[in-house]
Amino acid sequence: MVTLKGLLRLLRAVPFWRPRVLRTLFSEGLTLSALISIAALKNPDGTALIDDDGPLTYADLNHLIDEATADLQTTRVDVQEPNHRSFVVAVAAALRQSADVVLHEPSKSPPPQSSQHSTPSRRRGQIILLTSGSTGTPKEVERGGVRITQALPIATLLGALPIHGPIVLTVPMFHGFGLGFLALGLAFGVPVVLWRKLNPPTVAEFITDNPGCLLVGVPPVLARVARVQTRAHPAAVVSGAGQLHPSVADRLRTTYGDVVFNLYGSSEEGWSTIADPADLRAAPGTIGRPAAGVKVAVLDADGRPVDDGEIGHLCISGRLEFQQYGGGGRRARLGGMSDSGDLGHRDPQGRFFVDGRADDMVVTGGENVFPAEVENVLLQHPAVAEARVDGVPDEEYGARLEATVVRRTPSHPDDVLTEAELIAWARTRLTGAKVPRTLRFAAVLPTTASGKYRRRVT
Repeated sequence: MVTLKGLLRLLRAVPFWRPRVLRTLFSEGLTLSALISIAALKNPDGTALIDDDGPLTYADLNHLIDEATADLQTTRVDVQEPNHRSFVVAVAAALRQSADVVLHEPSKSPPPQSSQHSTPSRRRGQIILLTSGSTGTPKEVERGGVRITQALPIATLLGALPIHGPIVLTVPMFHGFGLGFLALGLAFGVPVVLWRKLNPPTVAEFITDNPGCLLVGVPPVLARVARVQTRAHPAAVVSGAGQLHPSVADRLRTTYGDVVFNLYGSSEEGWSTIADPADLRAAPGTIGRPAAGVKVAVLDADGRPVDDGEIGHLCISGRLEFQQYGGGGRRARLGGMSDSGDLGHRDPQGRFFVDGRADDMVVTGGENVFPAEVENVLLQHPAVAEARVDGVPDEEYGARLEATVVRRTPSHPDDVLTEAELIAWARTRLTGAKVPRTLRFAAVLPTTASGKYRRRVT
């Protein structure tokens, strides 16, 4: 029923039976540029984007794209823009000219300029995402326009989320998670709100002034925004592109109400699972159940299914799955499915959970420990705002756990949390090997450009 609702919403957003819409889809495919063209036909005076330069209508956005397209003569465009209208214009203009678009992190060194200057072919351009590199060197993942066979996973999302007000995007658009919600906003005619540099009080102020918006971000950013008092709540809080600790899910629900969703996916697989508020209420931290048209399984090292509750490799097979990396090569596979690189388990109700990255697991004193489990316990302390746990080399144990913690501002100067107090508190909740052997406090935890915590490299 949810999927049927989502399909109907998708059809209303892209009315392909209208002649002008059909011509646009035929010439451009169902791409970002086509969504903007269609929205400009349906609602030219509607607000497409709200960024640091103010609101921008669909008609004006479409005009900027046409201007940029006129001077474009290349088959490949490198885009290195922040969350701003300039990003949307650059990407859509390239796609409108059937050029491939490579998305780069704005803070990195500028990419070499493409030398592929020629008249674009009739082949439709692809958006090329760079993976985060969490399992090695970043790889190119090609994404074209949406095909009919890919509608079911998207319809599952559309059927679940209340997309009626502005989409507040706190994740960068060069990341697939942010790019996907940009496309949803453009398709449904709701403003997409962007900031070049994210400031939690500014986000909280927008939420207060625009109740009923959709707040989208990675868990660390959402947790920081939630610490700022608001006088109104969003219609939904959508977490993705990072592990949502149960304690963080509880904090978000306490702050904003029972409106928290958790999405799981990757650059390679796209959206794979969705946990709705009922799932997170029953099992905080779950990634939920597979989207329609997606198969998720927990397999052992030989590709065989494991029992419920047993940890194994989270493997995906679905409509949004990519075929190969740019330059060749494929993702590791198990049991005929794509290995996500995450280890996880499933509960008897069919809900899936991420226990941690396979390459994040720490072997200390002969025991396997997932840093995420320890982080979640530390975050349960009322004086802890953020926590990151890393494995560092140790002569005696092979590796030891080191925790870095951001404290909440105490209500009284004498109530400042100490290292000894937090470690003693952790010992009552964790087995010996899982208690951090070293702990330090920091004013802020470093994050990547996409907002994920930056793991310590040893």
